[in-house]
Amino acid sequence: MGHCYQLLFCTAIVARGRNRSLLFVSIELYFIADGQYVMQILRDYKSSTLDIFTDARDRPIKAAIYITGISVVGYCWSKNPDEKLFDEALLNASNDLLQVSDLVRNPDSNSHLQDLLEMRNKGFIRRMNLGVCSLMWRDNFGTDVSLFDSSCKHLKVTWKEFPNRILDVGFHGRWLYLEKAMQDYDVNYKEFE
Repeated sequence: MGHCYQLLFCTAIVARGRNRSLLFVSIELYFIADGQYVMQILRDYKSSTLDIFTDARDRPIKAAIYITGISVVGYCWSKNPDEKLFDEALLNASNDLLQVSDLVRNPDSNSHLQDLLEMRNKGFIRRMNLGVCSLMWRDNFGTDVSLFDSSCKHLKVTWKEFPNRILDVGFHGRWLYLEKAMQDYDVNYKEFE
């Protein structure tokens, strides 16, 4: 058996009232001299790890499914786009659209990008990180606004109206709605009417 050493720490707390007497609270900490506590934790981790490997050997299909699922989630987590990538994709799409003449520019792509750029410049666009994907959504106010309306919890965006405010979905380093809006951005369908 190992030897236990007891350390006693005293903290002084001033009692409330007129006579300001001191109240001493003691906290006892026990340290085990030969490291039995640490050894017990290491034994627990070792047995848990061995159980994982024996279960994987007994049920290889289940283990393969778990490992594949964890790997896919980890890969998607590492490729989750952020606000910086959204701004970069938005500016690249805007540059691509500006290089096309007004006569052949797709009006739907143009209006979608103009709306996004206006919201970006006003600071209305927010990002919600869901781990494996990101949502870009429109808020009522910019980040710099400190009015009562922007800080009142009753006037914030509710979950009921949140789906209508989603601007884009980011997955695997791509922004899906932006890519969809930029398909055939150089084809003006009104030109053929």
